Amino acid sequence: KVLGDKITKGFILGSVTEGTRQAIFAELRNSIESGRTAYTGTVTQMIPGGGYIVNVQGIDCFMPGSLAGANKLSNFESIIGTEMYVVPVSFSADKGTIVVSHRKYLQAMIPVEIDKLNEAPAETEYTGTVTGTAKFGVFVEFNGCLTGMIHVNDLNVELSKRLSAGQIQPGEEITFKVKEIISEKKITLTQVEIVEQANPWIGIAERYTVPSQVVGSVKATKDYGIFVTIE
Repeated sequence: KVLGDKITKGFILGSVTEGTRQAIFAELRNSIESGRTAYTGTVTQMIPGGGYIVNVQGIDCFMPGSLAGANKLSNFESIIGTEMYVVPVSFSADKGTIVVSHRKYLQAMIPVEIDKLNEAPAETEYTGTVTGTAKFGVFVEFNGCLTGMIHVNDLNVELSKRLSAGQIQPGEEITFKVKEIISEKKITLTQVEIVEQANPWIGIAERYTVPSQVVGSVKATKDYGIFVTIE
């Protein structure tokens, strides 16, 4: 530096560690716009009533409790100390904190897990965790990111009785089979034997000729006609 007409030599203090940290912070923040990059993070602590601190490559990020899983966690302390994939979703300018989501990563994995279900044999048994109950059935989370429902008629005798008595609690593990995949957001499960029914429309032209007389039962009546069940 120059002091008057005299030149003196000085030093600039730098930190490789801090430089690396700033580069990672910038990378995490820049990935928010696309929302397509997942990072491995460690849940280091829980913020009572707020969420979690997740350390991602040395950067402490914030994860709201609502974004910590595919469904509401039955035990909020169960994920402390665990590693999980998170996706940066927003930046809090006031706190200078990057907000991350484990749920968004799980949602991206749903199509992959659905493909696995479709490829698995119909009699494959799965183990899942109860996330909630209703009078008509039990909701279950399984394979990390999928949620399905077991209707009361598809529960085994023991669980059916426990459901009626209100004794099934969130977090409980149960086994089941996949009954039907209606969509990525609607999967029906069962604990009873799956009976495959033949498609009645196959070969119908051979069984019924026109004209012919058959016996059926009235299913419904409308202003424009009558619906009749013949099989």
